[in-house]
Amino acid sequence: MKIKVTIIVIGHNSWHYLQKNFASLEFLQRDPEVEILYVDNASTDETRAAITHSYPNIKMISCGVNRGVASARNIGMVNSASDYIMFLDSDTEMNKEAFYTMVNYMDEHEDVGICSCKLIGQDGLPQASCKHYPTRLGVIKSGLHNIGLKFGLNLFEKSYMKTLYNVSGTEPMQVDFVIGACQLIRKKAQVKVGFLDERIFYGPEDADFCRRLSKCGYKTMYLPYISISHDYQRPITQKFMSRQTLSQIMGYSYYFRKVVKEKMKGE
Repeated sequence: MKIKVTIIVIGHNSWHYLQKNFASLEFLQRDPEVEILYVDNASTDETRAAITHSYPNIKMISCGVNRGVASARNIGMVNSASDYIMFLDSDTEMNKEAFYTMVNYMDEHEDVGICSCKLIGQDGLPQASCKHYPTRLGVIKSGLHNIGLKFGLNLFEKSYMKTLYNVSGTEPMQVDFVIGACQLIRKKAQVKVGFLDERIFYGPEDADFCRRLSKCGYKTMYLPYISISHDYQRPITQKFMSRQTLSQIMGYSYYFRKVVKEKMKGE
């Protein structure tokens, strides 16, 4: 039977998250139309051994080095031959309603290249699941906003909120981009637009991919009436100027240079 959906999860020393992620996907692990593919970014903990022992039905590809988000997900896409590709962060937890609603929506809307749903944090609050395309000024203000939160300051809150969409509602919304924590992608659209840009190690690879889909005539849709859990670390808990932060800054710098070059070429 042909595989309809390939779920791609990547991780680096992430077994503490993957345990919950894979447990939430157990309802799909015996579905002949669904395959789960885990791409390991050079973990040094028990992740690979634990997956082999606890989830032998999950396919696993091991990278010799930490290749970053875009490259690892591209490896997953190269090894999939399904109608749809679903990206899930290791710290998400899927459920039947969200999964089948997204797949059915894509089945019924051929003009949609990618869709996602509402993400709910461990605090029970909705997250910034969908956003407007980033701008230089917006990224700077968002960064200062997040730094300010560490010191109890709410800097540039209005500017920060302008980068986000209203994540509540009862109807599908066409948006600029949905974040990579959960994305259901039409394989035909992916083949047309190409792979994720591997020059972005960590950062706006999700915005870049949705922007390219839009240029190829595909819509990016957000379904606010379904949700999954996403236990990500909020900026207030992250170390200032960590390796991850620096990688994100470099990713945005490259993204903006790329957008400018395309505009100059009239693309």
